[in-house]
Amino acid sequence: MMLSPFTIILIILQVIAGVIIGWSGFVAFFGLIRKKEPCGPNKPENRFAVIICARNEESVIRKLLKSLEAQKYPADHWHVYLLADHCTDRTASIARSFPFVTCYERFDGPTDGKGAVLAWGMAKILREKKETFDAFLVFDADNVATPDFMKRINQHLNKGNGVVQGNRLAGQPFRTMITQWYAAYWPLYSYIYSYPREKLGFSCFLTGTGFAVKKSLLEQYGWSTSSITEDVEFAFQQCLRGSRTSFCIDAVCYDEQPSSFVVMMRQLARWCTGNYQIFVRYLPRWIRAFAGKKASRRKLIDNMSLLLVGPASIVMMLTTILLNYIFFRSEAGQVFIIMQIIMFFAGYIFTIIGAAITAWFAGIGRRKLMPGLLTFPVFLWLYTLCSLYSLLFPQKRWKPITHEGLTNDGSS
Repeated sequence: MMLSPFTIILIILQVIAGVIIGWSGFVAFFGLIRKKEPCGPNKPENRFAVIICARNEESVIRKLLKSLEAQKYPADHWHVYLLADHCTDRTASIARSFPFVTCYERFDGPTDGKGAVLAWGMAKILREKKETFDAFLVFDADNVATPDFMKRINQHLNKGNGVVQGNRLAGQPFRTMITQWYAAYWPLYSYIYSYPREKLGFSCFLTGTGFAVKKSLLEQYGWSTSSITEDVEFAFQQCLRGSRTSFCIDAVCYDEQPSSFVVMMRQLARWCTGNYQIFVRYLPRWIRAFAGKKASRRKLIDNMSLLLVGPASIVMMLTTILLNYIFFRSEAGQVFIIMQIIMFFAGYIFTIIGAAITAWFAGIGRRKLMPGLLTFPVFLWLYTLCSLYSLLFPQKRWKPITHEGLTNDGSS
């Protein structure tokens, strides 16, 4: 059968999208089979300035502070700085009731994202307290940290890493179908995306909370982000500079997940919009870094592939629909459709298996998570649709998510 030029273009686009998506599978395979490196040394014990960004978080802030109080780490080696951003509730007063907390209240400036708050808070602490700490440790107000979180992050910093991302998991994962999807998503992200890259020496992405940054790095470059996904942007900047973001799978923190469909879609749209913003703003710098050999080209290619997974998924979805329509009308249409159905169900099943395995590694009860696991591919399709929607109708401003105070850990 002669293929039309349009069909050939569709096939080429699908192959390119498949290569981008397949790269992550390639990295995951070779990363996971590599032997795990030993933990870094416990000494020296870095002094942490623990930053918590909070806006009207009175329902959750106490649980995070209590989990920090229970850290198996010298109490004189860390101090909490709570950045109360335009708060109108009791967040600041609750924080001040803990002796290890200094509260900075902010009522001026933009309210369109956490990046601006972090930049303000970090600059203030660097000016006033820089002699008292070695690294920043950043949490969201709805988090709960495991008792050895600081110890594990300290070990990774002592291996020479300037930026370390902890293992973010879902707190109370079984409440709704939406929270179950997130409970399956985060272990999959940790074990398939972040952990293999750590073992291969590539650079991971920050996931917004539970991460540490060495003071020396921020003194040199500061925290300067402009997208609505400031975490990914900051990690991307490090890769362009020839550095990397490390991932510590043993440093676990739990955070509250959206429990409603509307809030989930809004969050996914923000993530997708932020990735597009970063791609457009940093592509020229990425090209210069790639051409100038300032950074490892493999790391640059890998970071760009992570950024393009969403757009590649859109291309894969649209070209598959169009090719199905074209080939269905051909003589070999029935054979093609049968092959597509087989591939669809194979992909569905392998996705469920992968999510179940990573949930097991994360210690999440798979029986209670079964409804979310069996429908988890639906979450990924919705993610792809959000990526398409965000391409056409980008989210113009960051919108805070109201927390209900339900985070404890991943067991209930």
